[in-house]
Amino acid sequence: MTLRQRIRSTRFVLTLWYSIILLAAFILFGAGVYVYLRHVEEAGLEQNLVEEIDWISRLVDLERSRIDVWTLSDLSNDVGQRIVAHYNVNPRNYDVVLAFVNGTILYRSPSGRSFLVSGTILPPDRTLLQSVTSPDREVYRVALRRTDPFIIQVAYSETATETVLGHLLSIFGVLMPVVLFVAFAGGWIMAGMVLRPIGQITRLADRISAKNLSERIPQRDVPDELGQLITTINRMIARLESSFSQIREFSLSVAHELRTPLTILKGESELALARALTREETERLVTTYLEETVRMSRIVDDLLTLAKADAGQIKIQKEAVELSRLLRDIHEDAVILSSDKPLNVELRRNDQVTVLGDEARLRQLFRVLLSNAVQYTDPGGSVSISSRRAGGEVHIDIEDTGIGIPQDALDKVFQRFYRVDEARTRVKGGSGLGLSIAQWIANAHSGSVSVRSAVGKGSCFTVTLPVRDG
Repeated sequence: MTLRQRIRSTRFVLTLWYSIILLAAFILFGAGVYVYLRHVEEAGLEQNLVEEIDWISRLVDLERSRIDVWTLSDLSNDVGQRIVAHYNVNPRNYDVVLAFVNGTILYRSPSGRSFLVSGTILPPDRTLLQSVTSPDREVYRVALRRTDPFIIQVAYSETATETVLGHLLSIFGVLMPVVLFVAFAGGWIMAGMVLRPIGQITRLADRISAKNLSERIPQRDVPDELGQLITTINRMIARLESSFSQIREFSLSVAHELRTPLTILKGESELALARALTREETERLVTTYLEETVRMSRIVDDLLTLAKADAGQIKIQKEAVELSRLLRDIHEDAVILSSDKPLNVELRRNDQVTVLGDEARLRQLFRVLLSNAVQYTDPGGSVSISSRRAGGEVHIDIEDTGIGIPQDALDKVFQRFYRVDEARTRVKGGSGLGLSIAQWIANAHSGSVSVRSAVGKGSCFTVTLPVRDG
């Protein structure tokens, strides 16, 4: 397998999609963790800034109430000492500024930055939170509160938070290639495990040929997609086996049917070449040639009809057909057909119905059934035709008092070349294809043909066709 073929293989495509999905899930997870941690850090920082503002505000109120006559220096020193002591116990890198509303600074923590704004734009006793960028491009989160006549500022650099989040991004960046490699390797192994049964099915199916169509792929215990695939393949092989069997039987039947007339023609030809023939012998020989040629032509025509029907090359030209008129014509044909032996051919019932179909094909269907009824009924018997409407269907019965059909052969009489009594059928000139053609015509008209029979009592073929109303 070339590299291009390997890249386009099912295993590679499955592995690629698995890796992409897993990588996308990892990226979404990382992004979610990053956003969540940033939110937690920012919320925590703002909460701490507000708490420091509250503490300093209470400290200022306490110191101001403790000093009866206070000065700026006293308040500034006391507040500064308390703030320094507080942050010595709880070291934090806060920039604290205490100032009057007019901007005069009372206290500033060591190395503290001032981000004070005009007190007139601050609402009283409200904490204002904002992000401010210093001249050296460092971002601070600043909390401001106006407690007349003071403004309190507590600021904290966001550098530490950004550093932690930057380390987190670096970790994700390092892990991403590892995750991608693990995902691709794992996907490749998993795809191979999933596709391994398909490979086994392929090898088993590849061993099955026309010589061993009886073999089947072992079924899985689990009715999953692979189990359904195996079931479908086994059903397909069963249909192929049935088709091959039918083709084989059909070929043998055709060869058998054509061998008899060809043997007769060969024997008569050898006899004619062996000696000089009289006029009477010549006439008999020509008659034999003609009869066998007609018989072979009939077989070939029937085979051609069925072959075209199987291939869907015969179009049924459907039009409104008055069935009662058609059956009257068929009755007259049956009377003529049975003229060489005394048979009672009767049209017992003939309901007035119209069907949608090809009149020529329907006529062929009934002639096949009537021809069989006349052929297999001994002199003195009877053949009857009747049609009756039942709802949206019409049932046409062609019944005889002939030799009948054994029960074990009723489901086989419509098979091609099947004969109940092969020797007798050949004498009577049948090809074994008439009932197959009749069944095809009935099915092509959305109908059916069935048979019931008893040996020695006769047979009844019933054709069912849909009625065309209006």
